[in-house]
Amino acid sequence: MSTIVTRNAPDLPGVARQRLPSHLLVAASSWASRLVSAAVQLVSVRLLLQALGLVDYSAFALLTGLQGWFLLADLGVGISVQNHISEARARGEPTGGLLVTARLLAVLLLLATLALLYFASPMLAPLLLKAYPDMSEARKVQTFFIAGALSIGFGVGGIVYKVWYAEQRGYLSNVVPAVAAVIGLAGVAVAGRIDPDWRLAWCLLAFVGPTAALPLGILGVQLLRGGLRADAPLRFGEVCRRAGGFWAFAILGAVTLQVDYIVLSQRLTARDIATYSLMTKVFGLVFFVYSALILALWPTFTELIVQRRWPEVVAYLRRYVGLGVGFVAGCTLALLWAMPLAIGLLAGGQGIVASTALILVMGTYWVVRVWTDTFSMLLQSMNRVRPVLLLVPLQALLSGALQWVLAPRLGLVGTVLGLICSFALTVSWGLPLAAFREFRSATARTP
Repeated sequence: MSTIVTRNAPDLPGVARQRLPSHLLVAASSWASRLVSAAVQLVSVRLLLQALGLVDYSAFALLTGLQGWFLLADLGVGISVQNHISEARARGEPTGGLLVTARLLAVLLLLATLALLYFASPMLAPLLLKAYPDMSEARKVQTFFIAGALSIGFGVGGIVYKVWYAEQRGYLSNVVPAVAAVIGLAGVAVAGRIDPDWRLAWCLLAFVGPTAALPLGILGVQLLRGGLRADAPLRFGEVCRRAGGFWAFAILGAVTLQVDYIVLSQRLTARDIATYSLMTKVFGLVFFVYSALILALWPTFTELIVQRRWPEVVAYLRRYVGLGVGFVAGCTLALLWAMPLAIGLLAGGQGIVASTALILVMGTYWVVRVWTDTFSMLLQSMNRVRPVLLLVPLQALLSGALQWVLAPRLGLVGTVLGLICSFALTVSWGLPLAAFREFRSATARTP
């Protein structure tokens, strides 16, 4: 496992040099940067509500809530490249060919997906923004295209972040988005003073734009500074073949996890959308601690698996799943008291209310996510996506159907319950079972 020396002073007699596992350094930087990003998200709620009003803010929340669909624009290339680089590093092989392959594919994907979005926007925008009858068709299309283009830029530019994770420089992948978030917050403060007719579009450009511009700018700099020179052959075939499986998994994940805003846009009100967005931001602040850790562990798991160090993998799983479940559960109990205060500070006077039932089901959902996201990451780090591809289609079907049926009957509680049930009936037991089967099989083959 890669390590980073925590001090550069000469060795002292009888004193061992302290070493910090690289995944913990990456996780620490991720916690700090995501804390900044999450704080920005929360502060921006008040600024955006003041600038846009409840209805336009809910449209902003809906369009940014659809971002997970646009992140599919990388076609799974980012994760494929990340795993290939981690494997090459574990074997001591050169990675230059993989780096050039990733950069070229990023440019091609950006151009192709933006063109596709341009032609699809006139069809999708009126459907997804049907809850806003006062918004003209032309404005819907233009606003939808702006939000989608920025999100696509973020998704394709994210290939740069995946490469940094694989190179055990994931702290860069954490710092850059935090900087983008701060720039976006400053931009919203300015955009809130622009002509009300275009204020929603300008707020999207100001807030989401930096998250796309920074990674794409870094990609451009890499290309201009001789980024097409490779110390190994290009590997388009290998990267794209493996990317297909990851992309299929990402599509299924989007259908499962990102269908909520689509259901909300069709079945509930603008106020419900605003409330849901605010609640997910608050709980996202809780979950970011754990999600940062498992992202940082991903390349470490890949290297440990290539080196067949199975006891260490199992030890990591036990330690961090237990910590994650305990942390999220404890924060949920704290939010039963703190949520009204948080809503009052962020959205006072807007009539947004979070019930005890909604807080509890939200907390339960994120506890379930700790469990399942860990095993999902583990299987992907092993390049074993088949179990996911078998289970997630059923989960996606259940998720969409249950949310569609329960949302009109139980409101936001029904939406979250639909998500929880889809996990409990499929991946919450299926992914751990598949992972431990892989362990047993690999252990039996180990000499």
